Amino acid sequence: MPTFAMKVYDLQWFTTFGMDYDQAAEALVEDGIDVVLTQNHIDPLPTSGVDQHEYLTRFHDRIRAYDDGAWVGALKRHGLIVLETSAVLFDPPALSRFPDARPIDAAGEPHVGFDWYVGVCPTHDEYLDEKVAKLTRVVDELSPDGLFLQFIRYPGFWENWTWSPDYQFSDSDRYCFCGRCRSRFAAALGIPMPTGDAASQTSFILAQHGADWTNWRCGVIADIVRRVREIGAPNSDGAHLMLNTLPFPATDFGGQDVRRVIAAQDLRLLAPYTNRFELMTYLQILNRPQSWLRTAIDDARAQIRDTGSEVVCTLQVDALYTTGIHRDRQRSPSVTADEIFDAATTALDAGADGLVFYHWTDFLTDEAAGGRKRKALRSITRA
Repeated sequence: MPTFAMKVYDLQWFTTFGMDYDQAAEALVEDGIDVVLTQNHIDPLPTSGVDQHEYLTRFHDRIRAYDDGAWVGALKRHGLIVLETSAVLFDPPALSRFPDARPIDAAGEPHVGFDWYVGVCPTHDEYLDEKVAKLTRVVDELSPDGLFLQFIRYPGFWENWTWSPDYQFSDSDRYCFCGRCRSRFAAALGIPMPTGDAASQTSFILAQHGADWTNWRCGVIADIVRRVREIGAPNSDGAHLMLNTLPFPATDFGGQDVRRVIAAQDLRLLAPYTNRFELMTYLQILNRPQSWLRTAIDDARAQIRDTGSEVVCTLQVDALYTTGIHRDRQRSPSVTADEIFDAATTALDAGADGLVFYHWTDFLTDEAAGGRKRKALRSITRA
């Protein structure tokens, strides 16, 4: 049976829609959901592409009464699997505490970010120690069934790559070439680094050891996942992990495996620590047809064949990135109920082990306005 997961990253069910913990859990069960990807105040999710300022301000007093433990408890009482979500290598406030965690691109420039996003260098030990300590508290204090790791990759605003499958990658897309990363790479491979500035050393790495550089970075990401996996969980040999991964098949970029080469996500290398890979198949953001889902699923499956890990696809419930600096990307201004149903059917027919929906508030908002998206959801899950 396929898995049906819902991203519940905001508190609008609690504020705007006035549900209590049990009412919300019951509603998710009635929608046919069996896994909830949620957030907490121990390791809070930074502000991203969905602005929550308006409702957080309006319902400030009610939000103060919200309790993470009560929410997790209600979800479990209703038989739902709970995965607490962590934005592992995306934490803009942390860069003020750890300024040397700001990544450096192949042109020698610091990552200033784009829109709401700025990455964190994956080799910064103090930052990672702090993140692991928070996740240990999450597991110990909230007892979720596992963790969902977002932003578990080298930096990149993938939303900028996806509007065209012919995107040309440049030095500004390649990370991280800080002194710490360069020296650790050289030490790991036992190669002498030439004298000179960062730019000359970066050129040497990419020209003479490009494949080794990609493999080493993939190992860095895998080591972080392994470290998180070792955090204990009740009745388990480690935390159940679901990873947020880029969806791109190599056919999108002229045969270049950008998931490995750019983001350093090697699914085969990650599989021993990962129960489930989420492909971010956001069709409206990606500006891809539904038929592309089969290509993305087949590509991911080929990389983790015989590992036991599952592949699930995330589907959008509403349109994103259509205004402001994103206006010229020619994305569709809407996502319809029929499109959600058809995409879900296509993904499952293509062999996805399940679906993830982003996100629950969009279903509730659409229903309140008289829409059919929640009805479509129940048709998908056969609730």
